[in-house]
This record gives sequence, C-alpha cells and structure tokens, in this order.
Amino acid sequence: ASFAGSGKSIAFQLAAFLRPGVSIVVDPILSLIEDQLENLRAHGIDRAERIAGTQSVDEREGLLALLGRAQFWLCYVAPERFQSIPFRDSLRALTTNTAVALVAVDEAHCVSEWGHDFRPAYLNLARIARDYCSTNNEPPPIMGLTGTASRSVLKDIQRELDITDFDAIIVP
Repeated sequence: ASFAGSGKSIAFQLAAFLRPGVSIVVDPILSLIEDQLENLRAHGIDRAERIAGTQSVDEREGLLALLGRAQFWLCYVAPERFQSIPFRDSLRALTTNTAVALVAVDEAHCVSEWGHDFRPAYLNLARIARDYCSTNNEPPPIMGLTGTASRSVLKDIQRELDITDFDAIIVP
C-alpha cells in the first residue's frame, strides 16, 4: 500500500492505519487539510474527512454524527474545533465504543508560535483531547509533528502538549 503525501504526514497516516480506532489530525490551515484529503483520495483512501466551519451546518452535523459512529479512519480539524460542544459530544459518542487511535498535531510549531498570541485554542488542545478522546480512562497518544522548529520551540511544544512520558521522542 502506498500512503498519501510525504514527510511528516506518513508518520501519522501510518500510525492511524496501524492502530485501531479513529485518528484526529489537527492542522492550522484549511488548505493544508484539503491537500491532505486530496492526496489520500488520490491513493484510494476515502475514509478520511474534515470538519470545518466553512461547511454548512447540515453538512457539519452529518459529519459529526458519522464521526460519533466511527465512520472515518482520519478526521481533520482545526484546533478551534476542540472548543466546539457538538464536536466534543461526537468525541464522547465515538469513545463509548471505539478508541481514538491517535491525536496528531500537524505543523506543531504553531502550538508554540501561535498559541501564546492569536490562536489560544492550541494551548488547551492536549488537555481537551485527553479529556474527550479517552476510552476507559485511557487517553490516546498525542503526536506533534513539525519540520521547522528549533530546540526551544520543540521544548515549548512538549510542554504545551503535556508530553511527559519518559519514552517520548523529541527529535529536532
């Protein structure tokens, strides 16, 4: 099987397909989400979807219902989506029967570079993901991926995503 995209995306896409459940991918910009979905679909992977504010209310509600019933392998969202009560409700519905396999924060440097200033949703992301994506009180792995971060930004990402496991891998 081939995977869509290259570089960082293969890390979370491969993990999403190897782990049981639904993976949530957080991207900062809708065009990045659209590119990811286009690449996946070009490779025959159609169980990936986005939930975004640009969709009609009816479309978004339909997708939230499908997410709650584990109809995707990958669900792409902006960090602000975790602030949404309907999204949180869908995660609660999902985790009653299906695990969240992974929460991947793509372009994770945005956690450090944008979270402190104009996108504070990044700063609550890990806490909310652990609260709403846990199954049987077991939180999913949280993966932060970036191609452009200094050592200090990596440490800030680790702190803000609360990645404290002894075996966490932080690589510049």
